[in-house]
Amino acid sequence: MSTPIINNPPRLQHQARLLLDHIEREGLKGGDRLESERELAKILGISRPSLREAVQILQVQGRLVVKHGIGIFVLDEAEGEKLRDSLKAAQHRIEELFQMREILEAPAVEWAAERRTEEQLEEMKAAARALNDVIAESPIDFDKVRKLDMEFHLTIVRSAQNHFLNQTLGTLQEIMFNSMDNTLKLPGRIDASEHEHGVILEAIERRDPIAARLMIIQHIHNARDAWFKYLRKQND
Repeated sequence: MSTPIINNPPRLQHQARLLLDHIEREGLKGGDRLESERELAKILGISRPSLREAVQILQVQGRLVVKHGIGIFVLDEAEGEKLRDSLKAAQHRIEELFQMREILEAPAVEWAAERRTEEQLEEMKAAARALNDVIAESPIDFDKVRKLDMEFHLTIVRSAQNHFLNQTLGTLQEIMFNSMDNTLKLPGRIDASEHEHGVILEAIERRDPIAARLMIIQHIHNARDAWFKYLRKQND
């Protein structure tokens, strides 16, 4: 566990270092489970939200893995290195997937703003609420977050009332789901994404197709930039 921490704001670096130091003091190895969130926060002398940030940092670095309902585990160094290598190799493919997502989702949200019914708007809002509820849980189940995030986007696409686009984007979302880790694990990204979803929904609700289109493009760009920022830091 002696690998330097990837560059993050000083506060986050400090929190992650406290957690790494604890793992080293306890002599924990790959597969070992850490203490409960409550106990671990008390040991480190930090709040539980701060602990969750530290866990997220180390999770995206391939040092920890969170198993929902079970606990936080140290990830085997060989598995962590394998994960980082696979992320590097996937960079070009992921860039193309983000490009295709922009091409498909931009007109989808524009049409949704023009064509959606009140019932479809309520479905979108319900999908957003379900996602936000899971985000508010502790610890966050990122697998569930990924599924609900995908469902939120597909609910918007369905309201565009274009069956071919719905099928195509659904397939693309599944490919992205199986091809890359969750960008929402990246520090700060989950809150930004939640805000962006709200702006997109507001534009659709007031039937503003241009605003909806611009926001979904920005949303996709932000997710892409967060992902590649993470990959670049892995290569440092």
